[in-house]
Formats: sequence, C-alpha cells, structure tokens
Amino acid sequence: KPVRHFEEAKALGIHTRPVLVGPVSFLLLGKMKDGGDALSLLDRLLPVYEEVLGQLAAAGAEWVQMDEPCFVLDQPQASRDALKRVYERLCKVSPKLKLLVATYFDELGENLETVFGLPVAGVHIDLHRAPHQLDAALKAARKDQVISLGVIDGRNIWRTDLSSILPIVEKAVAAHGKDKIFVAPSCSLLHTPV
Repeated sequence: KPVRHFEEAKALGIHTRPVLVGPVSFLLLGKMKDGGDALSLLDRLLPVYEEVLGQLAAAGAEWVQMDEPCFVLDQPQASRDALKRVYERLCKVSPKLKLLVATYFDELGENLETVFGLPVAGVHIDLHRAPHQLDAALKAARKDQVISLGVIDGRNIWRTDLSSILPIVEKAVAAHGKDKIFVAPSCSLLHTPV
C-alpha cells in the first residue's frame, strides 16, 4: 500500500515522503497474547520492513519517515538497544534511501542521545509541545544529519503564530545550516479537520 500510494502521487508529479510506523513503536504499541516481550518479534518483522523500504527505494523514494512516537516515553535500555539494532539494519537497505525517524507529542528526554545516535539521515522532534529540547537536539545532531523542526501545531495548523516560530527556525539554521533543517508540523496532520 505505501508503495502504491507513492507511485500514484509520483504519477501526478508529486514527490512525497512516505511515512511508516517504525518497527519498535509498532511492537511496543501491540500486545502479546501470552504477555511476553513484544520486541522478541523484531527479527520476524524486520524482513517485511526491509522489503517495503527496498520497494520504495526502487520506486524512486528519496526519504522515508519512520514514526517512533514511543521514544518520547520513558523506555528501558532494552527498547533503546532494539532501536539501535533496527536502524543499523534498515539504513543498509538502499544507499539511495534516507530515513528520518520522527517523534512527537512530547520531548525525547533520556532517549535523545539514542535517537540522534542512530545512523539515520534525519530526526524529527516536536517543538510545539516541547520547545525546550531544541538546544539539546542541536548539540546531539551530527553535522550530516537533518533536524526536522515540528514547529507547526499538527493538531491545529491555523493557530500557529508564524512570528513566534521564526526565531526558533532562525536559531536552528544558524547553528546547524539551512540545508540541514526541515520545517514541519509537530505531528501527523491526521488530527487536522478537513
């Protein structure tokens, strides 16, 4: 389905950034019948993600956004280790494909170093709900890593005061470079009424 949607948009002349629920959050949000460790299913799940990412790369996708919202919550070291292992593997699917790990609805907190330490091309942070994490993110990001600034309220885009977010964007651009900053909604626009 994500490949079909990407190709449909591409045929209309629109080059999109496909979005997938990240595999670690996918499992952490699920429940095991026996109450076991959901992350034990990662090795069976990752080939599916590798296949989809390979198909998206072959279809011409340049970026794919992997939503990992569970990492704004406190996570045990096992979840952080799983995240590292997953993205070390997924980043090898295609040299043409850039992965952006997205978090939203809060700050990364103790997970910030782990998320910015992933071998991904970019990280999205929610600066609408947690603007105070910008300095730590600017410090943690690699020079070659894009920082996607979630400064537009994804739940109510019309209420965003552009004059109040401009200094945040300017600060990030001054610290990290204009070609390494994306301006984005804080979260999916799923919550925006049509």
